[in-house]
Amino acid sequence: MCKQQLFVQIFINFLLLAFSFNACSKQWYHVELLVFEHTNTLINEQWPQIKYLKKLPSISNMAVRLIQPAMNKSLVVAEQRLDYSPDYQVYYHQSWRQPVLRKVFAQVITVQSKDALINGNICFYRENYLHVQLDIRLIRNIKLANIWSGTLPQNTHISATRTPNLRESRRIYSNKLHFFDHPKLGALIQLTPIDTPMVVLDGE
Repeated sequence: MCKQQLFVQIFINFLLLAFSFNACSKQWYHVELLVFEHTNTLINEQWPQIKYLKKLPSISNMAVRLIQPAMNKSLVVAEQRLDYSPDYQVYYHQSWRQPVLRKVFAQVITVQSKDALINGNICFYRENYLHVQLDIRLIRNIKLANIWSGTLPQNTHISATRTPNLRESRRIYSNKLHFFDHPKLGALIQLTPIDTPMVVLDGE
């Protein structure tokens, strides 16, 4: 192994150690995310066509054990109410446990529904306060132009994939329900402080 490769390996090990130390020493949260569509919304807006969804940089592969699965809890009733209404369609409801670290160590988590209609990512980090960055798209193949727009640009392929995008970055608070809105999409997020999971402490 040459000196350059050795230096890179030492540097990576240092980052992993720093990341692990930060994760175990920071506050952990139970995170719950629910994403739904406004099904009865007709608006005069044309969303762009996309061939792929650009992913944010992620270091999740360096610390998989720091994203722990969890049961849905707080938003179960909200999901049931949305499902009962003809005006909404729930596509994604997941919960997990994670530490919220400084932005330089923050993990980007993939958000994707089983039917692949919802695709995107979410990232929580802490500076002086808690923050979230949300970037979620609803991917559909729409053949009827007037569902999306009363007028279409010239040479637009009506059957092309249309992707309304809910993208927002804001300060948030723990133990509080946060609503993110878009003409076609909505998201509910709640963070609840918890103790560091034993599986993480045992792995130190």
